[in-house]
Amino acid sequence: MSKIVEGFEVNDLNGVLEPKIHIDEFVSKIGKDSDIMVLSFLLADRTAALDLVNFLEIGYGFILDADISASEIKPGSYLVFVEILRRGRAISQIFQIIDNLRASSGLNRKDWHFSYINNKQYHELTAENLKKYVPLSPRAYRKSVVEPIQEIQKLSGLPIQESFACDNDIEQLMRAAGINPDSRN
Repeated sequence: MSKIVEGFEVNDLNGVLEPKIHIDEFVSKIGKDSDIMVLSFLLADRTAALDLVNFLEIGYGFILDADISASEIKPGSYLVFVEILRRGRAISQIFQIIDNLRASSGLNRKDWHFSYINNKQYHELTAENLKKYVPLSPRAYRKSVVEPIQEIQKLSGLPIQESFACDNDIEQLMRAAGINPDSRN
């Protein structure tokens, strides 16, 4: 079920919202990148970007944070950042946002593309492509992003920042929550 939130009229974002999502190009400001996925959208109008931030924060319980870039990215254009949990359900959450922006932007699902991290290659926004290119769990993120960096640090003789160490209290909390402490690695 879609939530209706005041703020956008039909076609308000038409020609203003770029149909591209950048995923994890920026770091999370509220948590660890292994836990939180950062989406960013480019809008060619500051007021529209502010309205989109408001729409996203009010309209979606799964959005942890939404914000606008502090300054222009290019003349007249601003980024809107959206932080959601890095989980498999992120795919349906991304599509929920895109589908709900359809009336105000005139953009359909097939119009959208995404890039992952700083890769300049864009992929068609499909569930299959998101699964293929974007780590959708903390474990997958560590395996595809953190571990390769640690391997380079090791080979370069640089100190490696160890991952979070569990003590007995944390292990008990994890078990009580149904999480196997050994599954973090």
